[in-house]
Amino acid sequence: MILLISRVMKARISVLLLALLLIPATLQSSEAASNFPTVPSIGFSSSDDSLIETNSYITGLSYPEGATSGIYSRTVSCNSVDDAACAESNSIFAQVILPPCSTTATDMCVDSLELSNGKGSMQGAALSYEIAGTKFPASILRGVPIGGTASVWKSKDVINASNSEEYAVSVNSTFQNYQNKGCTQYTTAPCAFNVGFRARVIPIKRVQKEGTTQKCLWVESQICVQGTDFSGGTRAALNLKMNNALTGFLFGRMKNVDLDLKPLSATTNLLRVEADPIDVPKIYAYVAKSDLTKYPKIVEYWKIRRQQLAAQDFTSSQTIDTGPSPEWALNDFLAFEPLVKSGDLVTSIWRFGTQPGFGTGSKCFDDKSKLQGLVTTNAPTYVPNPPLFEKGELVYKVAGAHHLADEKTVFKGTYDLALRSDFARCLYGFSKAPVQAKISIVATDGSTQDVATESVYENTARQWIYLTARNFTFSSPTIKVKLSQGSNSTTPSKSATNQITIKCLKGKTTKTVKGANPKCPTGFKKK
Repeated sequence: MILLISRVMKARISVLLLALLLIPATLQSSEAASNFPTVPSIGFSSSDDSLIETNSYITGLSYPEGATSGIYSRTVSCNSVDDAACAESNSIFAQVILPPCSTTATDMCVDSLELSNGKGSMQGAALSYEIAGTKFPASILRGVPIGGTASVWKSKDVINASNSEEYAVSVNSTFQNYQNKGCTQYTTAPCAFNVGFRARVIPIKRVQKEGTTQKCLWVESQICVQGTDFSGGTRAALNLKMNNALTGFLFGRMKNVDLDLKPLSATTNLLRVEADPIDVPKIYAYVAKSDLTKYPKIVEYWKIRRQQLAAQDFTSSQTIDTGPSPEWALNDFLAFEPLVKSGDLVTSIWRFGTQPGFGTGSKCFDDKSKLQGLVTTNAPTYVPNPPLFEKGELVYKVAGAHHLADEKTVFKGTYDLALRSDFARCLYGFSKAPVQAKISIVATDGSTQDVATESVYENTARQWIYLTARNFTFSSPTIKVKLSQGSNSTTPSKSATNQITIKCLKGKTTKTVKGANPKCPTGFKKK
């Protein structure tokens, strides 16, 4: 696998997101952190904040120009996806907060939350309550589950950093179609939905409600419920009943992941994800409008990024911040790379969810009946798609500033990959012999460095392979991870062929070269 700490392409998966790109993204100073520019500027800021979705809702969206425009002119609220109020809408978007499992919520729901303080085994937390809010019924016809609200769980044995025993769980499943109008009449085959989800566990505390600027996850009477940090050493596990249509790759903000998937019925699986929380730095970059002539590449990029709004952006007296989520910030990072800096850390993130699309580069991705893997990282931005299989390696790309906000501390990266065993063996043509991995970091000049921490192991009982890389830096190296097998492999593939490694010297510079017949670069001599 190649993990590129670099700045590359951005995927867009829906016309709704395209619409959001075209809307002016002006930030006012009241929202700004200390890094917000004091003069009119253009730029971006990306933050993996810990706010959660707490309520379910269904919206019908209509647009006169057609689905490709992404510019919506009318919205209506609906009580279910089958509501007649939405029947004439061009598109339906449903945010479904999965409720705790019960006699009525059985197919897609939150089964349980487990926690550990690092000193003992995982212990089940007790469901306290579901917060008040909008709910809606399931649609068996259209495959949409009950819409509930976020839930609160208590653990007397695992106290969070604010000395509270409470944790919020929000599993936000989204359902959207783009050709809704005219096809809801077909009772045997209604319009299909694009489905995704994001699951979060957040430690919470309660404070008195004061004013309108307070950052609350939700409000109960005069109590502001806020997110806080996990205590040091805390580990969490979330068990979800999910439709077995969940396939492809998941992505997460966590580390030291353990994954399990068990069939419960012909239509439902029990998905269990256990991991440690991580911290992720914010990133940002701005150019003062008065200095734009110094950055012609940024100007050209902005004309593409903001299309017909760019001219207005360049001349207005406001600061324009595209402010994308981390999964949409890679192209912005690339354009502004020399200026990108880290902001404050967003701490104690614990979440995972779906990635759009399927991997490419191998026939093994053709099996769309199973969950194939989970990728997690603390990189500030990343490609929001499954990895690419290329030249015998899985490719995944992330990016971040080299230093933290103090501009002195080097930011150290984490990367975890869980692969279904039969999927990994399909990619590489492996037998059932033990799987190994080789991790190296290749700089832009071809030199290599060792990864400070790496591991690979296979849980044969659960049939998952886990790989971990730690403490790499974000100065634009390429992280390469290639799976292989020992000599007891009965069906070795080209990817598992042994390679020769030599070291080459030029002055004080040393390079490591690998291959079947490695040769030193021009100007280097073999040591």
